[in-house]
Amino acid sequence: MKQKLIKNSADELIIFLSGWGCDDIQFQNMKSSKDVLICWDYINTDFDFNFSGYKKYYLIAYSAGVFMAGLIKDKLPETELKIAINGNPLLTDEYFGIPKNIRQIFKDLNINNYMDFRKKYLVMNPQELDFFNENASRRTFESCLEEINMLEGYAAENIIPLDFDFAILSDNDKIFIPSHQREYYKGKYKILKNSAHNVFYYFRNFDDILSF
Repeated sequence: MKQKLIKNSADELIIFLSGWGCDDIQFQNMKSSKDVLICWDYINTDFDFNFSGYKKYYLIAYSAGVFMAGLIKDKLPETELKIAINGNPLLTDEYFGIPKNIRQIFKDLNINNYMDFRKKYLVMNPQELDFFNENASRRTFESCLEEINMLEGYAAENIIPLDFDFAILSDNDKIFIPSHQREYYKGKYKILKNSAHNVFYYFRNFDDILSF
């Protein structure tokens, strides 16, 4: 697992577990008054960070990061708030997780169909697509394919999910089925209207996520 600490001379830390295929470049537009630890690339589950020196901690997990939070929960500090965004702790469950046919689409991505995938599955409109492309991950398809295979392997293990305080769910998510996510989180969710799976056109500030 890769990590990058964004320092803002703060005594509070946001731990951000990003999604499948992401990197730190994808969230370079995101601002915060707090320090932010961005985590990505789940080809391995190595997680090592010195959390001393902070007074408060917050966890924001996006997409596959919601699942990864369960894998590394014993290495995380006690947090003030835990927020899941468009993700589920049961990553490969056919009902609550990412359906098998969608995971296969991930595996079939290549240079020729990736733009169509972004347009169809990740964003709502051309403006969002332009913004997404401007801040797109620079990871290779090979790296992303290895990551999805590893995630499926982790999900086959008996992992106790992390319990989130609430979830932010897009009403037009095409990766995780919105109605199934509302059922899973049992009232502990807030709906982001007119939004697809990628929400970072709307949230350009981590603090706004915490106060949503």
